[in-house]
Amino acid sequence: MKKQTLLILVFITLLFSCKENKKSTHTINEKAPNNYQVKIDSLLNTYHKNDEFMGSIILSKNGKTVYENTVGFSDFKAKKKASSDTKYRIGSVTKTFTATLIFKAIEENKLKLMETIEHYFPNVKNANKITIAHLLQHRSGIHSFTKDKWFFDNRTMYISSKEMLLKISKYESDFEPNTKGEYSNSNYFLLALILEKIYNDSYENLLQEKICKPLNLNNTYSGKEINIYDNESYSYRFDEKWIEFPETDLSTAKGTGSIVSTPKDLTIFFESLLTGKVLSAENLTLMKTIKDRYGMGLFRYTTNDIKGFGHRGRIDEFRATSIYFSEEELSFTLMSNGSKIDINEIYTEILKLFLGDAPVKISESELKNFVGVYISQKDPNDKSVFIQENNTLTNFIKNEFKAPLIYKGKNRFVLEQMYAESISFTFSDDGKEMIFEQGGNRWNYIKE
Repeated sequence: MKKQTLLILVFITLLFSCKENKKSTHTINEKAPNNYQVKIDSLLNTYHKNDEFMGSIILSKNGKTVYENTVGFSDFKAKKKASSDTKYRIGSVTKTFTATLIFKAIEENKLKLMETIEHYFPNVKNANKITIAHLLQHRSGIHSFTKDKWFFDNRTMYISSKEMLLKISKYESDFEPNTKGEYSNSNYFLLALILEKIYNDSYENLLQEKICKPLNLNNTYSGKEINIYDNESYSYRFDEKWIEFPETDLSTAKGTGSIVSTPKDLTIFFESLLTGKVLSAENLTLMKTIKDRYGMGLFRYTTNDIKGFGHRGRIDEFRATSIYFSEEELSFTLMSNGSKIDINEIYTEILKLFLGDAPVKISESELKNFVGVYISQKDPNDKSVFIQENNTLTNFIKNEFKAPLIYKGKNRFVLEQMYAESISFTFSDDGKEMIFEQGGNRWNYIKE
């Protein structure tokens, strides 16, 4: 992939949001855990005090919980405080469960990854071209029902699977199958229906029998109407105070956003999946293979210069993110039922506090060495521009976007991206040369 394309992808990621054997440079100071505990507690308490966030956080290291906290209310009107046992709707994190069920069906020889879907859905446009793999990786071209005004007008009411399928079948294709990736909830609704057809059983039962019971996920299930008396939570938006948000009827979210869970259960699920305890190594690799930012039921995350896989979700005012960083054997799960702050910002800040990964200090005078225009030795039209803003080096891209970089020491600066590989810029001591690296790609530059 050309470097210009990579930089464009950087800002697609920003606007919407090492080699495998390399040993992690991040260490956890387990001898003094109270340091990060106090800092994260303080951050969450500040959010709570300012009515900015309600929800639960859990961090697990080497399979053991090392941090857990909950702030806010599961029922604001009744002033019922949320706890570590509170259950939240997890939105699109459901898709990882659905993808796992599909790969289990493949391992049981009930499905083939590359088979087309016309046998199941003959009336869906391009069904004879769309494969199971395309549905998993959002490459089908099937229009997402959540982009349809009809859905939002009716989302709080029961809608049968038959009616949902009829709606999806009437959509024109957004693009030719496998020509690009574009997120569509319709893909995973159809995958859930396929599971029900091949097993002649409900999605709810399959979830329990094939994932929840084997992993002892006792608080994970397909949701129905919110039951506050069973430790489930309402979701809230904030307008001078927390206001209960009308709940989506989960009949519309089968396989796409229908699951209820707890942070502990999600952590166990993602740790088990991504350490090879649920699927074969071959199928796990397929799930983690990224095309146009999408894996097969997984996203790739990079934060604090470390890499992981997981998924995020939102339904109503519920939000969830669960990630497993394999090199660090570190799990992070955040679940919220109300937030005025971008959840990505919260989880990034918490991980920074946990990892103790403060940027290395560099003086303004030292930064001057690296300011200027750098030209690729392979393509003279490929230029990287760096400007100085106080004691921060900023990459100026396409004369349009500014990307502040984090200094890691030894003349190396990093642009961290949430859902893509970090970009690394390493300069020579005299600032006359620069090496650009991302995801195994490497380019050499000379200062103009």
